[in-house]
Amino acid sequence: MEKGLKTISALFLGACFVLAIIAPANAQEKRVRAKIGIQIRSGNLIMHAKSRDTLKPGDLLRIYVHPEETSNVYLIHTDHKTATLLNLTQQKIHSSTLVMPSLQDFYQVDGKSDKESFTVICSPNQMTKVQEIFSSGEAPFSRWAEAEKGFIKNSKIDLSQKNKKPFGIAGNVRGAGGSDNMDPFVSKLQIFSGRSILIKRYEFRVKK
Repeated sequence: MEKGLKTISALFLGACFVLAIIAPANAQEKRVRAKIGIQIRSGNLIMHAKSRDTLKPGDLLRIYVHPEETSNVYLIHTDHKTATLLNLTQQKIHSSTLVMPSLQDFYQVDGKSDKESFTVICSPNQMTKVQEIFSSGEAPFSRWAEAEKGFIKNSKIDLSQKNKKPFGIAGNVRGAGGSDNMDPFVSKLQIFSGRSILIKRYEFRVKK
């Protein structure tokens, strides 16, 4: 159980994948792209998270990641004291959407921390530095924060470069019991880009 965060399980635990079709990417382009989003459920409200939002204890979170090309995906949570690799069993995503903790589960904010941060990393190659830091699943926040700054700096792209055409997501969300259910949240995910690797960070303040 992560500090400041716990998993709410409705049917089963673990990551789910959404079958999808992705348009081919330009092999000569060094840019890494993915559709990423965090769904917030606060009472009866369902929202797309912004990079800096305010949460309340009891709010529920679900993370979606759909890389444009086959990628190693790392999901890191911090309460600014401890950093935790949420998907300790590494996932290499191809033509699918990673949903964490799953289509039936949520992370729940317990209000013990003033800040909750999530970092999503998509990389064509395995990131040995991340694996070293989280060899036991957790690491001191200061150690992760220092490494994260370097990753963000190296991933920045030249904003003068033209973006490629948006890539689409087609397919169904496969729920429990083998039934297919469309998830409208997936079709509205925002596209993010990075150079060599992609890093998207969300930092939430918790209002008690």
